[in-house]
Amino acid sequence: MENKNYKDEQFDSFLTKTIILSSKRYFKKEINTNRKEQIIFDDQNYSAFIQGFFDSQNPDFESTIDLSLSVKEALKSLSAIEQSVIFLLFNEDLSQKEAAQILEIYSKTVSKIKIRAIDKLKKYFKEDFENER
Repeated sequence: MENKNYKDEQFDSFLTKTIILSSKRYFKKEINTNRKEQIIFDDQNYSAFIQGFFDSQNPDFESTIDLSLSVKEALKSLSAIEQSVIFLLFNEDLSQKEAAQILEIYSKTVSKIKIRAIDKLKKYFKEDFENER
């Protein structure tokens, strides 16, 4: 009985030390990361680089970013298979037959999924446009 309590105490001690050391290691790593990030952001060259980057962009840069974010949100509204079809057809410029082979489905199914996805995207942007008014 005493042997069991002794082993329990040893295990508790081991576990406590492990948690404490892991916590110290984690927080030390976080502090170092934050310090490095702060050095980068405080660097005048970095600030000048960022300012130059935004100044050199065309005036529609912000609207381009907004549009990209809107498209990303719209794509999230699609199912996984719809996202895959849209990605393969429009981003990878594959034919419906090639996309069907990759997804292991029929070419006509790819066509139907594409039409359904485009309809969903149209509906999403129509609702988004009406909400902005």
